[in-house]
Parts: sequence; structure tokens; C-alpha cells
Amino acid sequence: MADRELPFLKASSNARAVLQTGPAVTVTFEPYQYIQLETNQVRVLSISVEPVTDFLVCNFDVRDLASSQGAYRAISYCWGDHKPAHRVLCSNGQSLLVTESAAEILNFVVPRNPMDFFWIDQLCINQADLVEKSAQVSVMGQIYSFTKQVIAWMGRGDRSSESAITFVKMLFGEMENMERKGLQPTLAPLMSLPARVHNVPAQTKGSYKWSALSHLLRNPWFERIWVMQEVIMACAKTSHIAFVENHILLSFEKCSIDFDLLAKVLKVLENDHLHSNLVYDRQNKDRLDELGIYPPGFDAIKTFSTFRELRSRGTPILFNSALSHAWHFKASNDRDKVYAVMAFADEVADASLRPSYESTVEDVYTAWAIALLERDDDYPMLLHMAGIGLQRSLLALPSWVPDFSSGSSEVQLGSEMTKSVRGRHYLASGVNEKTEIDVGLSSLTLRLQGIRIDTVGVLWRQPSSGKSDRWYHNLKPSRFFTPDKKFHRSFLQWIEDIKNFLENSSPELRPDKIQSREILWQTIVGDYPSSEAPINSHLSRAFECWYQAQRELAGKNKSSLLASISRRPDVYDQAQIFEDLKATSLHDRPIFGTTQKHLLGHGPKGLLPGDTVWIVKGTLTPFLLRPNTDDVESDRFGRKRWRLVGSCFVHGFMYGEGLSMGEPEEFVII
Repeated sequence: MADRELPFLKASSNARAVLQTGPAVTVTFEPYQYIQLETNQVRVLSISVEPVTDFLVCNFDVRDLASSQGAYRAISYCWGDHKPAHRVLCSNGQSLLVTESAAEILNFVVPRNPMDFFWIDQLCINQADLVEKSAQVSVMGQIYSFTKQVIAWMGRGDRSSESAITFVKMLFGEMENMERKGLQPTLAPLMSLPARVHNVPAQTKGSYKWSALSHLLRNPWFERIWVMQEVIMACAKTSHIAFVENHILLSFEKCSIDFDLLAKVLKVLENDHLHSNLVYDRQNKDRLDELGIYPPGFDAIKTFSTFRELRSRGTPILFNSALSHAWHFKASNDRDKVYAVMAFADEVADASLRPSYESTVEDVYTAWAIALLERDDDYPMLLHMAGIGLQRSLLALPSWVPDFSSGSSEVQLGSEMTKSVRGRHYLASGVNEKTEIDVGLSSLTLRLQGIRIDTVGVLWRQPSSGKSDRWYHNLKPSRFFTPDKKFHRSFLQWIEDIKNFLENSSPELRPDKIQSREILWQTIVGDYPSSEAPINSHLSRAFECWYQAQRELAGKNKSSLLASISRRPDVYDQAQIFEDLKATSLHDRPIFGTTQKHLLGHGPKGLLPGDTVWIVKGTLTPFLLRPNTDDVESDRFGRKRWRLVGSCFVHGFMYGEGLSMGEPEEFVII
């Protein structure tokens, strides 16, 4: 449909009943001409109804931001399809084209507060003016901190949404009753949870409530990058306004819930180990499953609440920490992966780092990487988030600049993976001070120091079942679940190939069979014992049970497996514990072996034979570098040039052991 043919948005029956009727408007099809904003000004809008046509009418008011505290409500929402779906009449007869989501907000959210002003980015920012858009984005944090309320439009919703909200409010009511009695809130004894036998949810009355709540937490709103800023900064300057009960309201057409209330309930559910009832199967999204994945909203709410609490206490939020948490959120504009975290992180004094939608995405990411290096000398964080071994969309980026546009879900030994599953922090380069760092601004290179350890010689990529998470990680057959024998045979061969590598090294390096198995399982879980931190023997037993389970799953038929589980349920329980550790620590990263020292490790999926293991001075984990084949042997200073592949785990080199391998040498990353 051509833009001129789009229908004008009419008021719903509910909107007509509560919104003011404005003066008659002579309709034209001219696009609305925005009045240019001055520095620190914003537009807010109110809505009325045109008396003759029942069209909704948009009335804009330009205000000074600093003097507008508590004078409007800000809307948080997903744009959805950016294609215009409606035409909205403005008070001067001109009109604006809006998406379906904006039209729903005007008809279902605004009428609940008919006398108020609202800030909706799609309407209140001239989206066609990149200069204005950049300027407004730079004050977005203030816009949300000065609002009297943030209303998150989650969509029109359905019966499942209503059931989930009723369920959460019931749980919160029980928590309040306990607090009034002076008790610690707990939900464990209050519910008849769906019993699980052989990993299959029982069909009980309670299961639908859990499914509804899981569905609510998979709302696309929770995955949107701008929501981080909008929630964390919500009402930061206006929380003293007493007549607003809910500073952040998650709103559907027929129901709503306070964000903080939902966050409190989810926190207690996690403390009571009940949050596993929210897990779902990735390929069967409406079916709960013990071995699926948590809905995005569960982790998002934890992240938002943590930063919101830090902000309320006045604790500084480092920009690099904010960036690392924003990695997996979605953005319709890749520049927003950086811009969306600006307001709630440390203030940016350098004017060159202000939002600019006229700059390319590559230029934006590179400028921020350079700023982090020069301002904080925080290159370890930067390197942990970068590398050509990770999924990358922007191939022209220097290898040391993180590509936030990829949204990669690949587990990495990055800013959140610099410690083992036991919580022990890695310190591969020891406790020395950081090395000097030199950024080549013209050549976009990074000069560092490090010790070369060895070269990757062989890779073992994990077999894939080609099925859902439930099939991939479940080691317990049941009447309802038949394991994939072919997959487990491939996985058993994967294990044997790695063991053979360890057992067939040169005599002086060759571990015995017991040692080789220990090196293997310790590499899988990403840790190994030391005099300061021994490893409990239960992990070794869990590995042996896992290894035995893999052999049985690869060879026995289903009836034999069920009989085996019945006789020795503890073996499969321990095997499942190790499988869960593997999924957390290793995920789908390949294991590699090196050429000379026969070291074992794992790294990003994009690593290749020939990549070199380095201990980079001042960093937490070893790194993989790839020789730059386009270069001559070295640069004019005799330094070799490399591409960063990514961080890695190397057995025996995570706690400073590599420092005795030689003197550091300078190298250049491009």
C-alpha cells in the first residue's frame, strides 16, 4: 500500500470515551513539518479526538528538558515491523506515518492517562533528521530519568498474558504475607509444582501457569537493547513523586504489572530453585522442558535490576561492564548496541563519542574501542569480547575491535567467562601490572607484549545432534524419550580421539591413561587443581559416570538402557551433572591440541590449525593469534603482525604458569 493510501488512525471506542474532543481539523496529506529543537529541548505529545472523523489527533509541545521533570510519561516498546501501517493526524492538518506498535500505544496506552503528556520516540523525534536523532539519543537517559513513569507496551496480549500476571501477583501476595509476619519470603512450600518423572512435565493444573509465565518472559521487549537504558534510568530523577505507584509498568491491553514486583518474584523463585520451571525447549517454544533454555526475560530482568540497584546507590557503572552485558540484546540499528548503554554508564566527556547516525557502524565501534583503550587502558576486556574466531558480521573491522552487531550467542572466555565453573578467577599472565599499549590511529593497529606458548595442530569439533537442546543434553532415556544412538557414537569417538592424542605424545610429555582422562575432563569443565585450589573428587566421579553413560548410550538399545538406569540411577544422575557442567563451560567450542607441547585447550568456533597460543601481558586468559598472511615477515620495527582469533582455555596455563616460558616480545594486532 502506498503511503498516501494508508488510513488515518481512528480512536477506539474506549479512547473516544475518555479522550478530550479537540477542535475540527482540516485534513491534508502533507507530511508533518517538525519545529527544530534547540539544545536540551524535547517534544512531548498529547492526544485528542477530531470531532467529525473520530481521527486521533497528535498535539506536540516543545519543552526544555530540565524543567520538565515529572511532566510526562515515557513509553518503552518494540518498534516491530518498521513499515508504516497508519497515518496519524496532527493538529495543523498535516500527518505522520506510524508503525502498528505506535498505533496500538496511541489507542490503548494513552487513553489510560488522557490528561497527560507522553514521550514516544517514533513520534517525538524527527526520524528523518539524523542530526536531531543523534542529539536526542545523547539525552535519552535524561528523558527517561525525568519522566514520572515509564510504561512498557508489551503488545495487546492474550489469555496467557493475563494468566501469567495473575500468577505473579498471587505469588507476590504470599511473599508480602510472610514479610508482614517477619518471615523470610519463600515460595517453595506454597505451590504444588508439576512433578517431573524421567524429565517429562506432568499434566497438572500448575503447569499452565508456569508455561504462561515462561511465555511472558519471552516477550520481544525483553530482548531489545534500548530497554536496558529505559529501565535502568527510569524515573531516576523523579522517584520522589509520591502519586506514581509504579515507576515502570509492563502493560498489555487488558492487564499490567509493576516491573519491580515481577523482578522480586523471579528473584525469590531463583533463590528457592524453582526457576527451572520456566525453562523451555528452543524448538518447541510452548513446551516447558528441564533441559531447554531460560526465557530471555529471566536473565534480562536480573541484568536490569542489578544495574538499576547500582545506579540508585550511586555506584559507578563502568562503560565496559555495560557493553559486556549488552552484547546479546537486539537492535534494529547496529550503532545502538553502543549508544543504548551510554546514559547509564559513566559519562562520556569526549564530544567525538556522542551519537552520530551519520557515521558508519565500523567507525562507531572502532572509535569506542580506541576510547576505551586510551581512557581506561582496559584492553583485557576489549580483547575478551573481540576476535575473528567469534561470529562477526562486519568483516572490515580490525580484529581487536568487538563486533557488537553479530549478537553472537557463542560462549566465550570473555568478560563474563574469565573464571571457572567453580568461580575461580583465571589469571594467565599473573599479577603483573598491565603492559604498555600503543594504538596506531592511522593504521588501526594494537601493539602489545606477550609470550608465545605453542601452535594449534589439531581440532576436535563437537558432534551436533541436529535436534533441540533437550535431545542434545539429555542423558536419561525414558518411555517418552529415545536417545540418538548415532549421535552418541559420534560423541564417544570425539572423546576417544582426544584421549588418543594425549596418550600418543612423545614419551617425555605423555601422561598415563589416568592422567589423560583427568586432563580431558578438566579441560571440558575449564579448571584444574593447584596447591591453592584442589578440585573435589566428585567431579572426577561425575566424569567417569558421564563417560560410562556415553558408552552405553552409543551401544545399548532402549530397554537395556532403562534397565541400566533402574539398577544404577546414581550413575546417570552424576553423568547428567557433568553434562550440565560441560554445557555451561564448553558449550559448543572446539577442543584443540598443540603441536610441540601437546597441550589441550578450547577456544572460539572460528579457530584453525596454525593459530598460535599466547600469554598476553596483563590479561586474564591465554589468547589465540593468527599470522597475517597478507603481510611481509614483520613491520619496519621488526614486529610481526597478527589477527586476534579470541580468548581460550589452555590446561596448565591459566594461573601464571606460562610466565616461565620465556621473555615477552612485542607484536602487533591488526
